[in-house]
Amino acid sequence: MDPDSSSILQEEGSRGALLTSALGYEFEYDNRITGLNPNGGVLLRFGQDFAGLGGDTNYIETNLFALAETRVWNEEVTLRVIAEGGVISSLSGNESRVTERFFGNGKIRGFEPNGIGPRDLGAVNEDALGGNAFAVARFEADFPLGLPEEYGITGGAFLDVGSVWSLDNTAGSAGPVDDGFIPRAAVGLSVFWNTPIGPLRFNFSRALKKEDYDEEQTFDLTVSTRF
Repeated sequence: MDPDSSSILQEEGSRGALLTSALGYEFEYDNRITGLNPNGGVLLRFGQDFAGLGGDTNYIETNLFALAETRVWNEEVTLRVIAEGGVISSLSGNESRVTERFFGNGKIRGFEPNGIGPRDLGAVNEDALGGNAFAVARFEADFPLGLPEEYGITGGAFLDVGSVWSLDNTAGSAGPVDDGFIPRAAVGLSVFWNTPIGPLRFNFSRALKKEDYDEEQTFDLTVSTRF
């Protein structure tokens, strides 16, 4: 383990390799195709993983995803709200490890991977530690840009609000690590482009609410996801 890393990560690394054995389930409800409203609908997912049936770890991971969308203005504009969250509950006196915790990567735009959440500012590396819980709400609009349809280019706008928080161990390298619920927010514009290699999404973002130690990201390119 890098001696410049957080004392929390060093303590977790001192436990050595751990074996995780887990069993889980997931429920899903989607009425966007078969529902009564042809212009929209909802998608709900709820799932849990139970670790501890064997191996060295013992925890319950719970995840929730909810989406509602509707098409307006002659069905040319899609409005969408997404709420997502997760929590890891350690059992039998165990503590979560960095490989198990949430980082919010890809959940809240406008920030680098591992760019938000609890961070050990007393360590030389100022390591991101992840969190036992995360929650985010995303508000999106997809709309035409007035370009010929054969170009396959449309636009979008978004507002993301959320946080990553909670640690079992907050004893950082130079004092307690702040693992409280600290909201972040970012706003941005998107360009969607249907290409021969797949649907691409270009996001241009600006953080509206952040901490001084957060790592921002003003542009990212991803494969467009359709829920």
